[in-house]
Amino acid sequence: MRSGSRTYAGADRSIARDPLTSLGPLDDTRAVRSADPTRAFSRRALLRGGLAGSVLLGLGAVGTALQPTRRGAEPGEDLRVLTPDEHAIVAAIAARVCPAPRPDVPGADAIGVALQADRMFERADPEAIAGVKSALALFESGLVGALFFERVRPFTQLSGEEQDTVLLAWRDSSVPLRRTVFRALSALVSSIYYSDARVWPGIGYPGPPSPAAMRAAYADNLIDLAALQEPGGDA
Repeated sequence: MRSGSRTYAGADRSIARDPLTSLGPLDDTRAVRSADPTRAFSRRALLRGGLAGSVLLGLGAVGTALQPTRRGAEPGEDLRVLTPDEHAIVAAIAARVCPAPRPDVPGADAIGVALQADRMFERADPEAIAGVKSALALFESGLVGALFFERVRPFTQLSGEEQDTVLLAWRDSSVPLRRTVFRALSALVSSIYYSDARVWPGIGYPGPPSPAAMRAAYADNLIDLAALQEPGGDA
C-alpha cells in the first residue's frame, strides 16, 4: 500500500512495514513520547481537538452500540479493565501495526499484546482508562468512518488491507483528534510489542547489556573503591 512516497509492503501488507518512528510528527500528542503510553489517553490529550473532538467521541459510543465488534481469539485470561470488544479492537490494531517481522519471530497476536494492554491499564488512573475506552470506541465506529467517507463497517469487520487504509487515514487526518487517537493507539501496541524479548532478534536488537559483560569489557577502567578507602590508599 502506498501513501505519498512511502511504501507499506510486507508478507501481509501491514502498516508496520514503515517504522513507527517515521510515521510523521507527533503534532498534538507529546504524551505519546512518554515511557508510560497510557498517559496519551488523558482527557486533556484527547480533547485538544476542541468541540469537534468532543462530538466525535460521542458519536464513537453511538456507533459501537449500533454495529457489533468482530472478536478474534479469546484473551486466554480474564480481562480486568478492557471489555471483550475493546480487547478485540486492540488486538486488531496491534495485528496490523506489529505483525511478525519474519516467520521465526512472533507477531502481536502470538505475544498477546491486547491482553498485556489490559494489564497495563490496571495501573493507569481512571481518566486514562476512560480515555482509552473512548478512543477505542471512536476508532472502531463505522458511523464515524462514514462521516469521513472512509467506511461504513467497524474496524474489526474490515479486511487487513482495508484496516491499513483506515490506519493511514487516521494518521494523516486533518482532524487533530483523529491524529491523536492514532498516535496513542499505535504507541500503546508498539511499546508493548517491542518490549518483548521474543521480538528483538527480528529487529536486530541484541538486548540490554549484561552488567558482567560490561565489567569485563571495561575492566581496565574500573576503580576499586574499597582499596581507595583503605589506609594508605590513593584517595
